[in-house]
Amino acid sequence: MCRLVPTMMLATALVLCPGGPAQARRDPLPYRPTTPTIFVLPVAMAIAGFDSDGDTRVTRAEFDAGVAREWRRADANGDGNVGAIEHGSWAERTLGSQGALPGLLDLDTDDDDRISRDEFVHFFAQRFAALDKDKDGVLSRSELISLRVDPVGPARRGPPAPGATPAPGSTPPPRG
Repeated sequence: MCRLVPTMMLATALVLCPGGPAQARRDPLPYRPTTPTIFVLPVAMAIAGFDSDGDTRVTRAEFDAGVAREWRRADANGDGNVGAIEHGSWAERTLGSQGALPGLLDLDTDDDDRISRDEFVHFFAQRFAALDKDKDGVLSRSELISLRVDPVGPARRGPPAPGATPAPGSTPPPRG
């Protein structure tokens, strides 16, 4: 009977402990800061291709020549407008996918279901201005890349560091 009491106590503890004995001892995941992710937007890849002299920089003259060349490619039938089918073919060839941005709706600012040369040039001019971070009129490779600091949500990273404030909209992981 003396041996039966400890065995029954252990069995009761295992039944009453949710998740079994391993769950009861589980420590929270250690904090691991995220690694920044560097990526290139499809339009920035296209702009990098405008570098005609191979110096890894795109001057405004190279940019303007590149936009003119891309307009001629996009306007495959030469009618002065780019429709949905022409845009899809151009995006596949130049941006890598028909679904890559800028999409038809990004370029068609007057909502007439086609892209005029002015709309095309204006869109690219806006991108140049936004990408030229140091406003020197030249796009360097570092200006063409983007940095995402938090590509993985907190649930996969582990708990936040002690004293850290959770990101807006995130929920802290459950405490064990």
